[in-house]
Amino acid sequence: MTQQQISKLLDVPDRTLRDWKHNRQRLYSLLESLEYDEAKEKINAVDIDDVVIFDPRSYTHNLFWQTNKSSQQKVYAIISNYLSTINENDIKTLCTKFGKNMVKSVLIDKYKKMYKKGYISTSGIDIPLTGAYNQNDMYKQIVGIINDC
Repeated sequence: MTQQQISKLLDVPDRTLRDWKHNRQRLYSLLESLEYDEAKEKINAVDIDDVVIFDPRSYTHNLFWQTNKSSQQKVYAIISNYLSTINENDIKTLCTKFGKNMVKSVLIDKYKKMYKKGYISTSGIDIPLTGAYNQNDMYKQIVGIINDC
């Protein structure tokens, strides 16, 4: 596995891995020697593009209204939809199921895309966006919730 894959799989920062590489060399060597897909399967981890079984009972509201039962959904779609609600309990559920780093990366991606477009469309009204995405008050609030997970 590469350092990026280890970081993503174990939901640990790169700086922690660099510390492991130097101070816990055996652990790092063991992780490096593993195949990513095998390790992912063994610890039941998912990538952002994976399709998983979504259980609406895990969340406050079912945002995938097509069915009240379990359904197959992309990880990115689940995270993106529930970040939009700004519901603290649902965001904590996302962090538990998918890891803080993955939830934060979807949030960053979502806000970068909005700011690149330059506006948000809501029911025919375009709300212009100015400044940097990471200075947005809503973004800061959601990041705070994620950091507290």
